[in-house]
Amino acid sequence: MELEDATDRISQLPEFIIHHILSYLDSPQQLVRMSVLSKYWFGLSVSFPVSGFNILEFYDVIKPSSRSSRPDKHNRYVRDCFFKYVDDTTSRFCHQNVIVHTFKLITPNQDRDPTQVGILDRCLGVFLKKGVKVFVIEIKNMTPSFLNLPKYRVPNVLLSASSLTSLKICRCELPTSLMVDVVKFKSLKTLELASVPLNDEVIKRLITNCPLLEKIIIDDCEGVKVFCVYGLKNLQEVKIEFGDEVLEIIDIDAPNLWHLWLVDPVKRGMPSVKVASCQNLTKLSYSGYPSPTSEGLVDLSSDFPFLEELYLELDDPESLELSSHSVRTFELCSDLELDVIDLSAPNLLLFIFNDSSGLVSGVKRDSVPSKACMEYGGLVDRYGFQYLRQFFGQEYWFQRAEVAYQCGIASTDVGELMRIQSSPYELEHVELYIKGLSIHETVVDAVLWCCRPLSLTLDASFACTNIEEWSHIVNFTHEKLLQQEDEGKTNIQIVLSSPSFKVKKHFSDLNSFLTASPRDLQGETITFIKEELKKSYQLRRSG
Repeated sequence: MELEDATDRISQLPEFIIHHILSYLDSPQQLVRMSVLSKYWFGLSVSFPVSGFNILEFYDVIKPSSRSSRPDKHNRYVRDCFFKYVDDTTSRFCHQNVIVHTFKLITPNQDRDPTQVGILDRCLGVFLKKGVKVFVIEIKNMTPSFLNLPKYRVPNVLLSASSLTSLKICRCELPTSLMVDVVKFKSLKTLELASVPLNDEVIKRLITNCPLLEKIIIDDCEGVKVFCVYGLKNLQEVKIEFGDEVLEIIDIDAPNLWHLWLVDPVKRGMPSVKVASCQNLTKLSYSGYPSPTSEGLVDLSSDFPFLEELYLELDDPESLELSSHSVRTFELCSDLELDVIDLSAPNLLLFIFNDSSGLVSGVKRDSVPSKACMEYGGLVDRYGFQYLRQFFGQEYWFQRAEVAYQCGIASTDVGELMRIQSSPYELEHVELYIKGLSIHETVVDAVLWCCRPLSLTLDASFACTNIEEWSHIVNFTHEKLLQQEDEGKTNIQIVLSSPSFKVKKHFSDLNSFLTASPRDLQGETITFIKEELKKSYQLRRSG
């Protein structure tokens, strides 16, 4: 009787109920785990409607036995399990009346096994004929590179998948009939090709048969020398990574293209870019090295006459010279010193400088400041502040600056700065993003040596519950700001703001702030305002 009670009752349920239970699994890995329990559960799992296959999930679930001494034997076993699962699931799926919106196949590279190639061909054919809209196939290299295995070739049925809206192919070859058969990508909006052998004619053939294409990504595809796109009215974004091949020309005529993103990781240099007719091309991103050549990005006004946003990520450049009459936002990620940057941009409103990688591209910026602003996240040392002061002194007319720092500047460096006879650059506002109270004093000294702000904001990015320590920082900053002015004639107003406040809290002077400030200052923002100077500055600017 006890044995009967211990019977697996779930296995007695109808298949459609078990499928409903399986739909609550948190991840595909859990479905794979169930497939290896027994032949019965293998059958149930392969009959469950799927949205793709991923060899990496099998490696996560099927761990090598402690008794196994040969990794190649384990790899072969995992591959066999994977392809059996793909084969059986595809066979079951043929008889299911299911529409799959998204299908992803991540499979190991082939080892000249015609059986495995046949399984993949049949699998892709079945799912492509089911009206899939988002389709991804990616080959994972799981064998030593010296074996130089042939790439898997996607079957010709792909070209007839008229329901596709997004297509990504990685480390495969395109169908053999691409240049002769009709390509029916009438609904395709996103095309991404990575490590796919191409040539100029193949690119042209693909693109001209995608009338609704909005986004193109070409990543390290050998064989492309001329990337030419004409007549795609819906095209909005193009991203190209050059790879090892020499890309000579980029020629695009697309009326709604707004973003061009170029990546050069192997020192190929900037190709010839012809996009002057793209009147909506307002954003350019360039990542790589060396620095842009004179034929590339020096004179942006002629090559990119409508450019408003420029994002550069440069490795090991010696200097940078840029000129543009239209650029309003410029973000530079580089280890360049500010003194070797020659920037001519009379309409620039936002300059973001970081000495580490961190470009965020592909997103339209909602707005730019109404007044010229610089965000500085560069080197925090004596030379960094010297170069920053020199940079402010050039004809950029920055009125506001934001400085973020994660480490302090040595007190000896601050002492060296103080010995340099240099008047601080007048700014309307400075914002300091505080990463820690312990490094605050030396950075404030260096910032105020560099510039003379009419107002200054301390923005804490950490929890500060020590009221005495925080009060010391406020006192210190207030005193340093006061020392820049005639102390008897300057009053500094303090404004306290927080996301938890409905309105800002205003304090007429330091004493009123210290006596009325809340005990918990976590996440607070404090602004110091030199009242009389602020008013006179605004009058000068308006006059």
